[in-house]
Amino acid sequence: MPAGSATAFQWTRRPPPPPAPVKSAPPRFDRLLDMNAFLKGNLHTHTNRSDGDSPPEDAIAWYRRHGYAFLAITDHNKLSEARFFASMQDGNFRLLNGEEITMKGGVHQVHVNAICTKTRIGGGTFHSAAEALAWATTRVGLQGGVAIVNHPNFDRGLVASDILSSEEAPLLEVMSGHPYVYSLGSATRPSHEAIWDSVLSGGARMMGVGVDDVHHLRVDADPPAYAGRAWVQVSATRNDPAVLCDALKKGELYASTGVVLERIRVTETTYTVWPAENGATVHFYGKNGRLLATHGPLSEGDAASYDVARGDGYVRAKVIGADDSAAWTPAVFVIEDGHELATR
Repeated sequence: MPAGSATAFQWTRRPPPPPAPVKSAPPRFDRLLDMNAFLKGNLHTHTNRSDGDSPPEDAIAWYRRHGYAFLAITDHNKLSEARFFASMQDGNFRLLNGEEITMKGGVHQVHVNAICTKTRIGGGTFHSAAEALAWATTRVGLQGGVAIVNHPNFDRGLVASDILSSEEAPLLEVMSGHPYVYSLGSATRPSHEAIWDSVLSGGARMMGVGVDDVHHLRVDADPPAYAGRAWVQVSATRNDPAVLCDALKKGELYASTGVVLERIRVTETTYTVWPAENGATVHFYGKNGRLLATHGPLSEGDAASYDVARGDGYVRAKVIGADDSAAWTPAVFVIEDGHELATR
């Protein structure tokens, strides 16, 4: 190379190797369940302490006589404490503390049941339904109780976006025995079940419950809000208030208007339901209320299963009996690619 000459070297960096393909994890359920022992109860009961037609003792006697394991009396803005009815309870029948928090949210009535609370909460007037729900459910949570968002279609009071503000509520009424709350919807309102799907699709982990919202034991109203129309079956082997309250808070139950389930099992990838009766049909639903699969009518003792798939969001089952009664099982959310779906 001649003296004084300069030669420039241009280095060309080798491009990095392409990233290794990420193996996508299969979808799986975010919790496991195996429920095969249940206790029947009603979580919405009125007496003549508010707008029912009978004293608390008559309501307690009716439910005990008809084979229920537990009951919450929920008069408007009045706490009913189990301790005052000790003589009417034993190992086969228990009472849970209860109150229906009765509010005005904007121009509509908004009601929240407080179950397993310790002191009266009472109602109030708020600018909006969402504000009323948030206030009431937070106060139930502060007492370690279980909040139920009641009958969304009553007084056309609630929509899904309102219910998403109820931070402390694990439960939502999807079926009520009261004739004026329009559980099945109307020409201008979706059903409570459809509202539940909207709330679940918005990320809220709420279990649907069935209730009587009983007001009439004498059946002199037309139509009556009578007893024995809808209920919950709570997963519990001991009829103990602490056990029942814990199961309610976790949503470990199913709602029913007559269908009996022997077992509900959720593994990492499969949701299985065992109806007790012959001729039941099981429908599995996912995000936005999409029908995922249908099995049946089933023979007695048969089970129906669904294997989780991408895009399901959550999975729940609705079981229809041969007599058109129904049961609703817990909604279990789905994890995809190692990431849980966004929840509130």
